[in-house]
Amino acid sequence: MHGGASTGPRTKDGLARLTEARTTHGHYTAAKRAEAKQSAQVGRQVRAELRDIEQWALDDGHLSKDWRKDWDKL
Repeated sequence: MHGGASTGPRTKDGLARLTEARTTHGHYTAAKRAEAKQSAQVGRQVRAELRDIEQWALDDGHLSKDWRKDWDKL
């Protein structure tokens, strides 16, 4: 056994084995990556809409400027 940290694959064959090992269990398939990308996009859209709603509530006086402090206590 060696005591140092892995330096990763050093040959093209080693890289191919590593790539194959990472994709055989299904977590890194093209479909899973596309699904994760879509989920991330939806999350960004939801957060943007929430920021817009928060800004509207602040502008119209429905929330005070320091409304988040009230939630720190919970």
